[in-house]
Amino acid sequence: MKSVSYALLLAVVAAMINGCAVGPDFTSPKPDIPNEWKNKEQNSSLEMLSKWWEKLNDPELNALVEKGLNQNKEIAIAAAQNEIFMAQLGIVKSNFLPQISANGSVSRQKLSSTTSNRSSTFNDHATSYGLNMAMSQFEIDFWGKFARAEESAKASLLASEYNHQLIRSSIAANIVMSYNSLLTQHKLLENGHNNVSLAEQIASIAQAKWDQGVGSYQDVLQARAAVDEARSIIPPIEAKISALENALSVLIGEFPKEFEIGENHTVVFSIEVPAGLPSTLLKRRPDILAAESSWHAANASIGVAKAEYFPSFSLTGLLGFQSADLSKLIQSPSSIWQITPAVTLPIFTAGRVENQVNVAKAQTKEAQARYEQTILVAFSEVENALKERRTLLAEGKALASAQKQYIQAETLTKVEYDNGKTGYLPLLIIRQSRLSNENQIVINEEATRQNFVKLCKALGGGWE
Repeated sequence: MKSVSYALLLAVVAAMINGCAVGPDFTSPKPDIPNEWKNKEQNSSLEMLSKWWEKLNDPELNALVEKGLNQNKEIAIAAAQNEIFMAQLGIVKSNFLPQISANGSVSRQKLSSTTSNRSSTFNDHATSYGLNMAMSQFEIDFWGKFARAEESAKASLLASEYNHQLIRSSIAANIVMSYNSLLTQHKLLENGHNNVSLAEQIASIAQAKWDQGVGSYQDVLQARAAVDEARSIIPPIEAKISALENALSVLIGEFPKEFEIGENHTVVFSIEVPAGLPSTLLKRRPDILAAESSWHAANASIGVAKAEYFPSFSLTGLLGFQSADLSKLIQSPSSIWQITPAVTLPIFTAGRVENQVNVAKAQTKEAQARYEQTILVAFSEVENALKERRTLLAEGKALASAQKQYIQAETLTKVEYDNGKTGYLPLLIIRQSRLSNENQIVINEEATRQNFVKLCKALGGGWE
């Protein structure tokens, strides 16, 4: 009997140690990514760039990003979800060890004293004591079902961590982009007020000329209309500033407030991008890494599903003491034990197991397709950002050249207007064109800064 028990014990231990894991093993993919970008840069050597927003050389912006990374609620949600996956991994790991519980009991009962065959010393009251440790049904991982479940849970945890990083990266990018837009609107507001001031000056000149009888009333009306038109631009800009401040407040995890923008605030308009950015940078993007981990988790779930095809081996056990005398409870004669091995063999499941395997396989195919799609989108985002950068730089150069010519033309036309050689309309047209071009320059500068953000985000956080 002892030899049988030892053989059973050895078989259980061997099964726990050498149990095979059914289902396919996951191999990290090696995506066929082009070696270089279609729109590659050709200007400087590669350099380090980790906290990419610091390249904008704005201490106020740096402080806002750090505050957002510490206080943003979406990041806090992602961190909490990460903790959930960590706890779920712990739950899965608990399957590898038996679950043991302990209980103590005292029972008191009264027996009938009128039944036959009772001795004169019969006691109709009886008390019994019990102290037990029980092992609930413990399934031996003979086919690696729990091993695959742990593999899947670890991959899911890793995907959650990468998603956490992705959200942090996105929040940082959104803070920088909102801040850039806020700077732009403040600049447009400043230009708007300057426009109003200039329009009022010209209206005063037109009125003075009319009063002196050397001008036309048409010039006065046009100048007054230009003042009203200039003033009408101010309220929408102020509304945009308020909306951006509210959005930026949410991003940094605070209630809406006003953001002070210093008068001498310097803005970096164009960031030099290194030449020869390797396409392999994409492999460290958090969304690509998360997609790969999700694919890994789905692949491991196939093994979990396939294990249901095979018989399961389980054990239940009991070890404890029972006695009618409390003083003799924890003694060898009062001990009790029980061990119950069990085997469950699936014979007919009406296709349930087969379809569970099919579901796991289909989910793995879906995860693989999502991974491949993520890489394609990532590559496209970098290409778009590089192409947009070239376009914006060319546009900015043309706008700057046009601005110089508008300034010269306006200066010459104003001299002619002051000397009475021309009417107000030519000066108004040139001035409006110059101010419109100036605003386009401001917008182009913002788009160039935003493009820098897009490129850094598309590359997974700058370049290194």
